[in-house]
Amino acid sequence: MAQFSHFNRKHTKISTTAYNKHLLAIYCTIVLTATGCSTLPKHTIQPTPQATLQIDSSQSSLAQIIHPLQQQHPDLTGYHVLFEPLEALSARLSLIDKAEKSLDLQYYIWDNDKVGALALHALIRAADRGVKIRLLIDDNNAKKTEGIFLALAQHPNIEVKLFNPYRFRKYRAVDMVLDLKRINRRMHNKSFIADHQIALIGGRNMTNQYYNVSENYQFSDVDVMLFGTAVKDISESFDDYWKHEYAYDVREVVKQRSHRLSYESLKHQLDEHYKLITVQNYLDITNHSQTINALMKQEISLNWVKAEVVKDSPDKIKAKAKKEEHLNFQLLNHLEQPEKNIDLISAYFVPEKKGTKILTDLAQDGIEVRVLTNSFKANDVAVVHAFYGKYRQELLENGVQLYEFLPAIDKSDLDKRTEELAKKAKISIKGLSRSSLHAKLMALDDKQVFIGSFNFDPRSAYLNTEIGVLLNSPALAKEVHATMDQNLTKYAYKLVLDANKKITWHRQTPQGPIIYTKEPKMKWWQKAGVKIISWLPIEGFM
Repeated sequence: MAQFSHFNRKHTKISTTAYNKHLLAIYCTIVLTATGCSTLPKHTIQPTPQATLQIDSSQSSLAQIIHPLQQQHPDLTGYHVLFEPLEALSARLSLIDKAEKSLDLQYYIWDNDKVGALALHALIRAADRGVKIRLLIDDNNAKKTEGIFLALAQHPNIEVKLFNPYRFRKYRAVDMVLDLKRINRRMHNKSFIADHQIALIGGRNMTNQYYNVSENYQFSDVDVMLFGTAVKDISESFDDYWKHEYAYDVREVVKQRSHRLSYESLKHQLDEHYKLITVQNYLDITNHSQTINALMKQEISLNWVKAEVVKDSPDKIKAKAKKEEHLNFQLLNHLEQPEKNIDLISAYFVPEKKGTKILTDLAQDGIEVRVLTNSFKANDVAVVHAFYGKYRQELLENGVQLYEFLPAIDKSDLDKRTEELAKKAKISIKGLSRSSLHAKLMALDDKQVFIGSFNFDPRSAYLNTEIGVLLNSPALAKEVHATMDQNLTKYAYKLVLDANKKITWHRQTPQGPIIYTKEPKMKWWQKAGVKIISWLPIEGFM
């Protein structure tokens, strides 16, 4: 499965449109240019040498809770999985509020929306009380927020860096033409470290779609909160990226004259946003999730297991990382040989020929292999679906079970707090029911579970940088398998070959089963377009 990966996909309707606008230009550039010339700007600010672990947080409140637990479980990692989006946001905001020494946040996307503003407001409060904050953002989606980051960096306790920046800030297509080889590689990592005692990693970015706030659709995703040995590895990974030559102080690449927003104005705007009744209502519902408070009161039971943090070197962006510095190489080396079953969940799934053979060989050997990915309508990047679709027939013929995530969940299957959320925060129920799978998770037998930012497609494997953790947890593996057993028919089509070996899509509804003989929600011209795209020599970019 070393062939799986993901591109610089921005997960909003606006950004997806922008992505599609640039797509043709990218394809043409692939043909017209080979390596191009570097457009990286020159560094003009001397980097600070301080690393995460140089900040002493041993006496912080979080440390006082975690250290005794860690001493009881030496060389192990404690974990708590964040499946529910409100709990995931609550954990982040609570950790920002509880931090006393440092916060290191690394994200692919941080939007200027309700969630992004709430988190920034919390970060400023933390910085005001003396917490040292480092914010590392991939520049691919920072165009609309660069002025905010520039203003934020005026705070003496906040540093902001943009990773792998565009030189031509307003006309980014120029960078694509001149320096595609670099621009095409993105930092897709998501990590959140508080007082280097607790770390969050997974698939969620800091934007509305991941936390039940979007009016349009939600991303179904998963994070894991980690304690113990894994946190040190994640902190060291953050430092590797922070100190890398492709990490630029925001003041080096974003010119002040292009943005009039000052820190004082930003803080005032965030204060006003925080006072909005809809924001307070949303926070009230979010605060029902009390994971961090329960942890501080020692009312939450953690599982402690052997774990391996698997991560790409930032040199992968330069195409200079060694084989052993690639996440997929590390992951394969730590996976045990499956004996019974594998459940693989990936928003973007393009197995390529070698990955297809691995999965089909496992299925032919009697291993139950189930794959859950997005259906065409649920997928926010249609071109990826074109290349996934090439392998469905072979996978099904060889016993691999395929499930495709529904674009809309039946209202009866929504979370019990959804109606309350929609009413108080004035969010459309229709928007909350529309979904796209974004999780990246794999469960192997009753042994191991992988959670991270890594999609099982060529982009994550070869181009973007990623991070994840492999937990040797029988309890979690059993939970993942059981959840799949219970919910696949509610949330996904099952793909089945008919008597003529043609693919059909089976869906369970409250009114009974439905069988589709044509791909659901796909118009004839979309089908033709997907077919044509699948012929293009661009699979390695998916």
